[in-house]
Amino acid sequence: MSFRTKALLSLLLLVATSAWAASPWREGRHYHQGEIVRYQGQTYEARQGHKAERGANWNPEAAASLWAPLERRNNSRFGWQEGKYYSKGQIVNYQGRSYRVRQGHQSERGANWNPAAAPSLWEALDGNVNWR
Repeated sequence: MSFRTKALLSLLLLVATSAWAASPWREGRHYHQGEIVRYQGQTYEARQGHKAERGANWNPEAAASLWAPLERRNNSRFGWQEGKYYSKGQIVNYQGRSYRVRQGHQSERGANWNPAAAPSLWEALDGNVNWR
């Protein structure tokens, strides 16, 4: 088996096993910025540190100011598109991976600024894996 094949298999194993690493969201718990949780089958990242106060309805689905969804692979409106403006912090999907915009920019047509080719513009998230 070639080195490249072994490396690819190792990466796939890491990504597959990391899906179980996200803990379920719980009311009453303190969350740190960047922490990854699962809620009702969806993976979310905390946008800022906060305590999910009991009864406050600060779950990831209800509190978009506190949580960013990381997996929207079946929803094309979150897919990367050439010729579109992207704001810092925005999350998109490209070729089955999730990415966060590092700096606001216009993805110029023909410039090859897609998330896989322009790491200075995009941070790879890969669902539950936070690559920071």
